[in-house]
Amino acid sequence: MRLPSFNDLTLEQLKVYECPPDRSILVVGPPGSGKTSMAIWRARLLVGPELNRSVVLVTRNRLLVSVAGELAKEHDGAAIQATTMSSLITNCYYSQFGRFAPQYYPFEYIWDEILREYEEAGVQPSIDHLIIDEGQNLPPSFFQWAVRFGARAVSVFADEDQSTLGVGSRVSDWRDAGFTEVLPLLVNHRSTKEIVDVIEHFHKDRKLPRAMASRGAGFDRPYLMATPNWEALADTVTARLINTGEAIGVIVYRKDEVSYLSSLLRQRLDTARVDSYTSDANQGAEATIRMRDHGVTVICGESAIGLEFDALYLQDLSRSLPADEAIKNRRLYMLCARARNKLVLVNGPTELTVEQLNSLPPQNILER
Repeated sequence: MRLPSFNDLTLEQLKVYECPPDRSILVVGPPGSGKTSMAIWRARLLVGPELNRSVVLVTRNRLLVSVAGELAKEHDGAAIQATTMSSLITNCYYSQFGRFAPQYYPFEYIWDEILREYEEAGVQPSIDHLIIDEGQNLPPSFFQWAVRFGARAVSVFADEDQSTLGVGSRVSDWRDAGFTEVLPLLVNHRSTKEIVDVIEHFHKDRKLPRAMASRGAGFDRPYLMATPNWEALADTVTARLINTGEAIGVIVYRKDEVSYLSSLLRQRLDTARVDSYTSDANQGAEATIRMRDHGVTVICGESAIGLEFDALYLQDLSRSLPADEAIKNRRLYMLCARARNKLVLVNGPTELTVEQLNSLPPQNILER
């Protein structure tokens, strides 16, 4: 994952960059359209010496926060403050009221109470600009707070078709929060055409049209690989890395599977990079993940949003198959879109049922 240079920005991306700096905007686009890149470019413009605005870049999980922070430094960029929604709310609320924000349980905030307290206290925004990436996975009330009390201007980058949480947000929620200017990004610059075909098989909501694949056809067709056990999967990934030297991602379902598979890979790849991450990792662990370098990164599906890999082995399939519900399609749509050049769907170690297999793309799109 690399931040495009300014000269590489497309016309539709430049329209986002050239928006007035103190205007609130909503940018929508499919996977690979450059939403995170444009969020960072907008942040860099705002914190630069000409505008000198206070800016905070917000997203859902710590791993994406770390990646965004690294991307911001490319092409001689200035450091940008990046944080999760939970950390932002916790710190802002504590600074204002001297206590922790009310929650039903960890990370589930009592927004009606928070909004009422801010209203009664007459709080005015203290930040010039909030830039929110992957906004579809943040709750609607957070955007109400952001616009009214968080910042004087808010830019949201999102794709509601990738919302994988029941509490996520949609275009209608952002309009209710006051976002009237919507800028579309419609071209997938990440994946090959063959991978986009697989992605679009799960694109059922179609709030956005089918993404055009700017890269065209690739050399590897996506395929379904049967694997009898984790050891066999580790052998396959090891061979791929030795032969290609890519940045490889492996997405599994459970946290204990992340630990087990990464240990198998480390046994096989003595000196190569093998990183692993789960959401319960110690604070700061995300900063040690070098997923953009050659090597292997093993994560759960819940940590995958916004990331990309040269080659992807997607084992986190069974909970979303058969894809007979909107959230299952959205999850597979998002997960498959993490792949740039190579996409392998992994059938195993627990074998998929016939009904699950029949829910996958047809043979002409996904080789068996």
